[in-house]
Amino acid sequence: MSHIFAHRGSSGTYPENTMLAFKKAEKTGCYGLEFDVHMTKDLEVVVIHDETVNRTTNGRGAVKDMTLEELKKLSIKSGWLRKEKIPSLDDVLEWAQGNEMIINIELKNDKVFYKGLEELVVQKVAKYQLEGRIIYSTFNHESVKILKKITTCEVAALYSRKGINPVLLAQSLNADAIHANYRVMTPQLMRDCQRHGIPVRLYTLNRPPLIQKWMNEGLSGVITDYPDLAQKFKDKKE
Repeated sequence: MSHIFAHRGSSGTYPENTMLAFKKAEKTGCYGLEFDVHMTKDLEVVVIHDETVNRTTNGRGAVKDMTLEELKKLSIKSGWLRKEKIPSLDDVLEWAQGNEMIINIELKNDKVFYKGLEELVVQKVAKYQLEGRIIYSTFNHESVKILKKITTCEVAALYSRKGINPVLLAQSLNADAIHANYRVMTPQLMRDCQRHGIPVRLYTLNRPPLIQKWMNEGLSGVITDYPDLAQKFKDKKE
């Protein structure tokens, strides 16, 4: 069965990685939520995709150089009257206690190395007692190894370059799953993963023909900007 994950929330329709996008994703009935985290100057964890706030907010600067309080003062760029803010990981996890969605936390530490991010995120998940609903993922393969040592939650290795064998990647890192850009995955590679019991989730599947193709191949997870569309497609298919 292919599960639907909302990529940065319902980010095709609402401002990405905001509480609004997450709450709208929940209303679609999708299986899971995917979002990104970075560490702040004062060692807090915030939900934002980029290393800087430039693209998505009315501010400028690197997340690592700003405190949580400074980041909270910024507004997300959008056409909505209500000004969305950058959520902290605590904000999202506290909200998640009120639903049953699977939460995929992507640690964005492949371009900026945040020392101790893995431990901090795992501690926050434990604080809200959500360990049974968490998937960790990261492009930083050293972080995959760290996470495997400090948590019993599922840990997925992310990759987006062609020429990588996902089975060998998962085995070399002791990863539980593979999350890959759909452009670098082939049906044969996915079947190889399936034979070795390695779940594969692909991003970012937004068009029905792609969703159908990979669902037909037995994809474990569809990571999409349009969970409402993907969920309706999945319901019709079943």
